[in-house]
Amino acid sequence: MGAVFCSMGEYGKALEYSQKALVITNEIGVKKRETSPYVKAEECHQKALVIRKEIVDKNGETTDYGNLGTVFQSLSEYVNDEEYQKTLVITREIRDKEGEASSYGNLETVV
Repeated sequence: MGAVFCSMGEYGKALEYSQKALVITNEIGVKKRETSPYVKAEECHQKALVIRKEIVDKNGETTDYGNLGTVFQSLSEYVNDEEYQKTLVITREIRDKEGEASSYGNLETVV
């Protein structure tokens, strides 16, 4: 389902289903496929980010960077806070106070 939603451009749902797949995969003990859903989610969010930059959608960019940060956290790459940092910079640039607050919250989780 994650791949289906990704192909439809619904990246949030793609990540959601990818996370569910990981939980099920872990439950049944198929360890070699553990990262597969997250790797696919990362690819989808990277593609979305390219499109958002092309169409100059700053709000969408912050969403994509935040989603990438979440994917990296899911892959236990907590030291990678670049995406959350980029989100913070953009939310400040576009004066999105709610997004800025969320970015700070996300950064707190990787510290």
